[in-house]
Amino acid sequence: MTILFSILLMFTCYLVYKYNNQKQMLEDYRNNALEAFSSHEDMKETLRIGLYNRFKRELEEEKEENPLLFEHFVAEIMSSVRGGTTHVTKSSGDFGIDIEEQTEEGLYLGQVKCYNDMNLVGFGPIAIIHSQMVKQDALGGYVITTSDFTSNARNYAEGLDIDLINGTQLVELWLEHLETKSERVIVLNPVPQM
Repeated sequence: MTILFSILLMFTCYLVYKYNNQKQMLEDYRNNALEAFSSHEDMKETLRIGLYNRFKRELEEEKEENPLLFEHFVAEIMSSVRGGTTHVTKSSGDFGIDIEEQTEEGLYLGQVKCYNDMNLVGFGPIAIIHSQMVKQDALGGYVITTSDFTSNARNYAEGLDIDLINGTQLVELWLEHLETKSERVIVLNPVPQM
């Protein structure tokens, strides 16, 4: 009986060792993949185009189900990376504000644009954000797009405490968000060392 118990105990220890070893290998692979993604400009560009295609398609196909998918995606990233809490506004009657973000410092307002490369964001959304910042006494704002901004938009935003986040910067924030989520999972479920 003790021999059977010893064999069973050794087999169980072996399975636990193999499981932990596999888990660590997967975590190492995932971390290496995140580092590779964040260092390669071509990969960032592919991810940026992928984001546009994913959300543009979903906006067209599922408009009646959830027209705010892109807004929720961006809001989750912003709250993870910046440490505040975000609220996605309703789709109409929001006066041009897609995201309200409350941080320790105060209120920030955001607008998101899922645009392709041929459709650069002009100064209009920046003017709307600035107007609402004044009305709501917000500390700052941001306009986020999957494409980029016109030079007029960049000039207009100077000195207004409004961040312009283009598609590549959005991908960088997304990767930072994924890394933060990964670190939280590791903390909650650490791999035991044998």
